[in-house]
Amino acid sequence: MLIVIGRAQAAPGRRDQLAAAAKAVAAASLGDDGCESYGFYADLNDDRTIVSVEIWRDRSALDAHMAHEHTRQFLAVAPDLVADEPVLTVHEVS
Repeated sequence: MLIVIGRAQAAPGRRDQLAAAAKAVAAASLGDDGCESYGFYADLNDDRTIVSVEIWRDRSALDAHMAHEHTRQFLAVAPDLVADEPVLTVHEVS
């Protein structure tokens, strides 16, 4: 199993747009084969920071997700919606 944790800060005035894009990709991704969980969450200490938590069956499921159109669309719009480069970590859990 893979757990992917991401963290990004919305660009000034873009939080609502980032949240809308995140909701759309999360809804679509929950239907991806091998997706156990996929969500975005607000940081309680900083309302511009959004945290993502994804759980995937295995690396091949995550790799397939990265090739889907809904993921590519999100990755295409996200750079304009975030202040800095998002931070992602991938954890393999047995």
